[in-house]
Amino acid sequence: MSLRSRAVMAVALTIGFYVLAIGIISGLIAVLFIPNVPGRVFGFCLVGAAVIAISIVPWPRRFVPPGAMLNPAGQPQLFAELQGVANAVGEAMPAEVYVTPEMNAGVFQRGRRRVMVLGLPLMQIMSVAQMRAVIAHEFGHYHGGDTRLGPWIYRTREAIERALSFSSRQSALLQLPFLLYGRMFMRVTQAVSRRQELTADALAARTVGAKPMIHGLRALARGSIAWSGYWRQEVVPLIEAGFQPPVMEGFARFLAEPGVAERLDKATEHLLAESKPDPYDSHPPDSERIAALAALPAGPEVDEGPPAITLVNGVETIEPTILAGFLNPGIRLQPIRWEQAGTAALMPGLRTRVARQAQLVSGYTVGWLPELLKYADRLGQSEASAARRKVAPDEARSLGVGLAGAALATALSQNGWTAESLPGRPITMRRGDAVLQPFEEADRLARGEVDTETWQRRCWDLGIRDLSLAPS
Repeated sequence: MSLRSRAVMAVALTIGFYVLAIGIISGLIAVLFIPNVPGRVFGFCLVGAAVIAISIVPWPRRFVPPGAMLNPAGQPQLFAELQGVANAVGEAMPAEVYVTPEMNAGVFQRGRRRVMVLGLPLMQIMSVAQMRAVIAHEFGHYHGGDTRLGPWIYRTREAIERALSFSSRQSALLQLPFLLYGRMFMRVTQAVSRRQELTADALAARTVGAKPMIHGLRALARGSIAWSGYWRQEVVPLIEAGFQPPVMEGFARFLAEPGVAERLDKATEHLLAESKPDPYDSHPPDSERIAALAALPAGPEVDEGPPAITLVNGVETIEPTILAGFLNPGIRLQPIRWEQAGTAALMPGLRTRVARQAQLVSGYTVGWLPELLKYADRLGQSEASAARRKVAPDEARSLGVGLAGAALATALSQNGWTAESLPGRPITMRRGDAVLQPFEEADRLARGEVDTETWQRRCWDLGIRDLSLAPS
């Protein structure tokens, strides 16, 4: 689809929405002038016309920087790459380049100023060659005029959403035409968006080759899975505890863990195999994009090389700036190394968790942890009830096993063991040469992989059999 065709479609859909809205307003106002109209109908039409009129008026928007803006003088390597791709595509450089803590890249325009956004996690999981292909794809959106059409579609979508929201409070009948138009608008504009993505892919393939783009898409799928798990499991608990770890360093450690890498490979293949097209998606499935790219000139062999994040100087100084945008105003985080995370940030939370259920664990010692785990369901239900949650039996049991693992970690911590919580690795307790992974041990005991006698012998050898599970 040509730029002209896409422009005509965007304008027609926008005009169509406002014609629909003004037509409904006019109809409602006309009812107000009917003689002897019932008061209830009069009120419905008056309020309905006002609600729709307010919803379709464009609301002013203040530009909020999406992340930390990079200075070309301070980032010569990255901007040299951007300039090289811009020259190859035949497009002007963006006026502003931002980095964010997201697994994504994108472009848009502020008036006539071009803006590019690059995610640091994306640059961590891609090689320089792969990132070059992604940047060429983003320049493809400038080349195709997508960033000029985008605001038309986005502003109309905002107006439709406001009309749906406001009219739903008034009447389902009043909401219905906007609901139907909104569905049609989304299906058509998202189809245009998917076509734009394929066109940008093709431009990237012509510029740097299809192979780097294919490898980049596969890396993006893998990275999305990895970043989601890493952020939720490793970073968020530390932020909630008031600490700021070196996020990108931790992500590199997470990706380098052999067990993590194996799970990611399997999950990525499953994701690519199972992805299906959806008429409301803005992007085609990765499998469809890869298939389309496979028919284009392959280009040079992909040199894995160092990750693209090596093009960015001073990542450790950029991180606090971009993380601050995700926090409530006034919140201050204490910097922490990953080696400190277990003792300084993790253990206080585990102790608090166990203390809330102290009455259930206080009668047990470490050696009798298998007996406590017989009541894992009860432990989990008690913990869920304290949090006013309803959980299924399987989830309750999982919670109970986790609580037993927390009690074991707390008992060890109170008796000279140190906690280690490194990205991608199970929580580990250490004392000298002795090592225990409390949550892994609790899980094995709960599954019956280790019997009570074997566990007690091990506890005796480690000198921990008679340690109380009750928090002090």
